[in-house]
Amino acid sequence: MKVYDIGFEEALSMVLGALRRISPVDLPVDEVCDLIAAEDLFASADCPSATSSLKDGYAVVSKDIEGASKAHPVKLRVTGMSAAGDNIAGSVEPGLAIKVMTGALLPQGADAVIAVEFTREQANQVLCFKNAEPGRNVLSRGADVETGKLVVSKGETLTPALTGLLAAGGAHRIPVFPKPRVAIVATGDEVVAPGHAIKSGQVYASNLVTLNSWLRHFGMPVKSVVVKDNSKEIRRTFTSMLSDVDALVTSGGAWKSERDLTVRVLDEMGWELIFHRVRIGPGKAMAMGMLDGRPVFCLPGGPPSNEMAFLQLALPGLLQIAGRSPVPFGIKKVRLASRVGGDPTWTQFYQAVLERRGGEWWGVPLKMKSRIQSQARAEALIKVPEDVDSIEAGDMIEVQILS
Repeated sequence: MKVYDIGFEEALSMVLGALRRISPVDLPVDEVCDLIAAEDLFASADCPSATSSLKDGYAVVSKDIEGASKAHPVKLRVTGMSAAGDNIAGSVEPGLAIKVMTGALLPQGADAVIAVEFTREQANQVLCFKNAEPGRNVLSRGADVETGKLVVSKGETLTPALTGLLAAGGAHRIPVFPKPRVAIVATGDEVVAPGHAIKSGQVYASNLVTLNSWLRHFGMPVKSVVVKDNSKEIRRTFTSMLSDVDALVTSGGAWKSERDLTVRVLDEMGWELIFHRVRIGPGKAMAMGMLDGRPVFCLPGGPPSNEMAFLQLALPGLLQIAGRSPVPFGIKKVRLASRVGGDPTWTQFYQAVLERRGGEWWGVPLKMKSRIQSQARAEALIKVPEDVDSIEAGDMIEVQILS
C-alpha cells in the first residue's frame, strides 16, 4: 500500500513493520563485541577446568591452622610446590602443606590456601600466623562458568566482558546479528564531495559526512558517493551500491520538482514504495521503500531535514535489522527553558542544549541563525507531538539525548 503525507508515528510504525533482522552469521568470539547474540549461548567447558588457588601461598588442611595467630603460629611441613599449568598437584595430609602459586591446581586433601603474606617458610617448614577456613583463597571448578549453563541470552548485546566469559566457557564461534552495511548516495549538481575544488553556487556534501558519521557512531560499515542529477547515472549507482549492502540511504532529490530525481528513479526501478512525505518538521520530504529486498531511505537535501528524518525514521529501522532496540537515544526529563510551538497536524522537533540550573536540568531550545551550527551544537531533541499547540516555558518534558 502506498501512503502519502502520513503522520510521524504512523511512518515509524511502517518502517519497523516492514523490516526484519539480518540473517545471523557465525563469527569468532574475539570479533563479536557490540553485536547482538542471535541465540541463547551455553558454556561447553568449565572455568576453571579444575579447582585452583587464588593466591600465592600454601595449600593446607584448614583444621590444622584453626587457631593460628602471630602469638601462636602453627608449623607445617612443606612437601612440594605446584605452579599454574602443572598437571600434578600432589596431595596434602594433616600436618603437611604444599607451596602453591596463583592458578595452581589445589592438591588433593587440601581445602584451603593460606596467603603467603601470613606465613614464613624456613627450611622445609612453614609457620602460619593466621587461620584459613575451608574454601579460603580457593576457586572451585566451574565457579566462573559451568558446562551447560546459559551464559548469554538471545538478543543480548555482547559487551567486552561477556565475550571474555563466552571464551572462558569454551566458545569459539558465535552466532550474531551483524551490523547492517549501509550505502549513502548524495545527489545534486551543486553537491561536491569533500576534498574537491568548489565553484560559486556549489556546496560541500556536509549531509553525506553527517550521515556517514552517525552510522559509524553506531558501528555500521558505510560506503558513500556523490552523484550528479542524471537519471541514468543515479540508477547505475543505486544498482552498483545495492549489490553488496544491506540498506541504501539517499540524500537529496526526494521532493517533487523536475530536478528531484531520486524517488522517480526508484519508481522506474520498480521499488515497493511504503510511504512518501511525512508530517514531521524538519524532514517532511522523506520516502521509504524496499528494492531487491533491501530498505531504501530517501532523505531530503536540506541539512536539518536530512538529519532529523534520518535520526527519527531511518536510524531506528537500521538498528532493528541489526537485532537491536529501535530506540537510538536515551530519554531525559528536563524543564523547558523557553516556549516551543506546535501544530495540530504536525510533529515538530527542536534542537536543544542542556543546562544545569540549581538542582534541575533545563532544555534550552537552540535559536541560532545557522541551521548547520544549530545541528552541530545540539545535545538533545525536543519533540512536540501532533495535536499539541505549544509547550510552555517551565513545563517538564522528555528529550532525546544525542550525546
